[in-house]
Amino acid sequence: MHVVIAKVDQVFFDGDAASVTAPGVAGVLTVLPHHEPLITTLKAGKVVVHQVGIEPQEFDIESGVLEVRADGATIIL
Repeated sequence: MHVVIAKVDQVFFDGDAASVTAPGVAGVLTVLPHHEPLITTLKAGKVVVHQVGIEPQEFDIESGVLEVRADGATIIL
C-alpha cells in the first residue's frame, strides 16, 4: 500500500509499505493493505512504517490525522 507521512511544508515518508502502526487517540492501530477506509486523530507517540525486506522506519509525532483508503494511508502532522 502507498503511505505518505507529511506536514504542509515537509514530506517525511512517501512510498510503499507492508503496514503502518500509529498512536490513535483510542489506542494504537495497525493499518494493512485493503484496510477499511477511516479517518482518525493521532496523539503523541511513534508512527512505524514496515516495509518488506527493510528495517522499520520510526517517526516521532506530537499529533496528527490518519486517513486510510483502499489503496493506502496518509498521515498529516
